[in-house]
Amino acid sequence: MDNYNPFLEQAPAQPRNWFITILQSLVILTSVGIVLYLFILSPNQVDGPSMEPNFYTGELYFANRLVQWFNGTAVGDITGFKYQRGDVVVLQIPGYPQFIKRIVGMPGDKITLRDGRLYINDKIITEEYLPPALYTRGGDFLEDGGESRIVPQGSYFVIGDNRPVSYDSRFLGFVRGDWLKGKVFLRFWPGEAFGLIPTGAITFE
Repeated sequence: MDNYNPFLEQAPAQPRNWFITILQSLVILTSVGIVLYLFILSPNQVDGPSMEPNFYTGELYFANRLVQWFNGTAVGDITGFKYQRGDVVVLQIPGYPQFIKRIVGMPGDKITLRDGRLYINDKIITEEYLPPALYTRGGDFLEDGGESRIVPQGSYFVIGDNRPVSYDSRFLGFVRGDWLKGKVFLRFWPGEAFGLIPTGAITFE
C-alpha cells in the first residue's frame, strides 16, 4: 500500500545566505552598541594630570550613565545607581571641555578649607586614595582660611586628586547635578591597569 502523502512532503532545504546572516548580526551589534552608548555606558579618556596619581593622561575608562538617570530616585536608592561621596565622575560644565573629577561635597554639606585641609560639616576629612599629608590649596571660590561654602541642593563639590594642579570646584564653584555625565567604574586601557574603579574612601576625624 502506498503511504505517500504529498501534503507531508518537506520542501528542499534552501542554502543559507551567509552575507545576509553576517549583515543581520552587524545590525544587531550596532544597535546594541548605540543603546549602550546613549543610555548605559560612556567611553572617555583622561586628558591632563589633574587626577594623578590615580588616573593618568591617555587612560581609557567607561562611565556608568545609569547613575545619571536614576540618581535622586527610589530606584537609584535601591539599586545603588546614585552619586556618592568619593565617586569619580565625568562632568561637562557649559563652556568647558569634559572633566574627570571626584565628588567630595554632597548637597547640604558645609565645605571649609583651612591650613591645606578640607573640612566637611566642621570635621577634617581623610581621603584614603591620596598620598598622606597632601596639601590642598585654595582657589577663587573656596579660599584657604576663607568663608565656608554650603553645597546647594542638586549640586556637588568636586575636586581633582592632584590638588596642586587641578582646576575644580575650588575655582569654578559647585557643579550642578545635570552637568554630571556618569560615574567612572571601569578602566579598560592600558591593559595592565584594567579593573573596576571603586568609590574612594573618605573618613571623618
